[in-house]
Amino acid sequence: MNLVWHRADLRLHDNPALAAALRSGPALGLVVLDPNILSNTSARRRAWFCRNVAALREAYARCGGTLLVRSGLPWEVLPRVVAELGLRRVFAVRNSTPYARFRDRKVEEALPGRVAWFHGQYVQEPGEILKPDGGPYTVFTPYFRRWWAALEGEPLEVPARFPPAALPPEYDPGSLPEESSDVPLPPAGEEAALGALEAFLSDRLPLYHQTRDRLDGSGGSRLSYYFTLGVLSPRLAVRRALRVGGEGARKWVSELAWRDFSGELLHNFPHMARSAFDPRWDGLPWQDDPELFGAWLEGRTGIPVVDAAMRELRATGFLSNRARMVVAQFAVKLALLPWQKCERAFRDLLLDGDNASNLQGWQWAGGLGVDAAPYFRVFNLAAQAQTHDPGGDWLRRWVPESEGRLEPYGRPVLDLEAARRRYLEAAARIARGGPRG
Repeated sequence: MNLVWHRADLRLHDNPALAAALRSGPALGLVVLDPNILSNTSARRRAWFCRNVAALREAYARCGGTLLVRSGLPWEVLPRVVAELGLRRVFAVRNSTPYARFRDRKVEEALPGRVAWFHGQYVQEPGEILKPDGGPYTVFTPYFRRWWAALEGEPLEVPARFPPAALPPEYDPGSLPEESSDVPLPPAGEEAALGALEAFLSDRLPLYHQTRDRLDGSGGSRLSYYFTLGVLSPRLAVRRALRVGGEGARKWVSELAWRDFSGELLHNFPHMARSAFDPRWDGLPWQDDPELFGAWLEGRTGIPVVDAAMRELRATGFLSNRARMVVAQFAVKLALLPWQKCERAFRDLLLDGDNASNLQGWQWAGGLGVDAAPYFRVFNLAAQAQTHDPGGDWLRRWVPESEGRLEPYGRPVLDLEAARRRYLEAAARIARGGPRG
């Protein structure tokens, strides 16, 4: 009997680790509630994770299988479960964040030669798409060309039935904690995810290239909730989108390639988790101002588009991609708040807060080295709202006291033009200091 260790792959469909385990005989599933992850995140994110683990357990049961749940450090939990049940091997989808790589090395040391790793978190896994010289890409456009050319393979089907796996009498499968969320949660589980995918493909994908930048998020897929936990296979999503075809499909697939690119960057440049991709930008004159940080985080800066975005995020756990760029640019380039502090607080509010994607997004919007465009691109915040919320409905919903005006209201925390000049002067001094590191 084998063990399938589920991490960021809370699904049965298109799961190479599960498929390989079942090919060799009976298998059990396992989710480890890792305190290094769950104790360092928000209640809403813990609740969303537990809801999807519960849905995975139900999916296992429908196929005649069993999903175990255990709490503790994975490198201690897995050897214990393997010994208790006399299991042969552990099968798992590989993860590539710095902590995941550390965790998985520890598990390999505890179970030498007994862990089999598989791809499945991304469409193209970190390390697969390389430059002709064998090095990693640091610019998206050439990466995407090779990513697109390398698309191959069909998603794996959901197993109809699991081979019977005998457990000792009275063996405790483990229980999930009761986690409460401070925001409404989407429907959990892969059935809900696959249904949401089909609705997006039929209703919004054809016009995605025209509507994706709406600040209210109505033109997007809202599937990132499911991709982050691996409830929905990105490879399956790409294949189904390409069957629909058209410019909307090509643009959306490029966004999934961007997600892969984010994973690639963090895999190859793990320092991105703590410092700028281009270390020169660590030299910006950061302002660790608790009052300014609190105003940004709580949506009371007096800048309508920033406040609307942060209020929506706090109330729902979701934000459109365009709004994410807006609040990151404000925090980094205008407020000069320490980006690491802002990125972490922002990620804790997101239900879909993927480490690699969030780090890449913040460093891109903040001009910290992962963007090939010049550092001096600074959003005009009023123009962002006017262009991407042209009717003003989103702005009025979340910031009614602005009365629909695009310009600052009340007592704004920054003079935007003065803040822009301050950033550009500081950035110009850094840029003159030498070539990109």
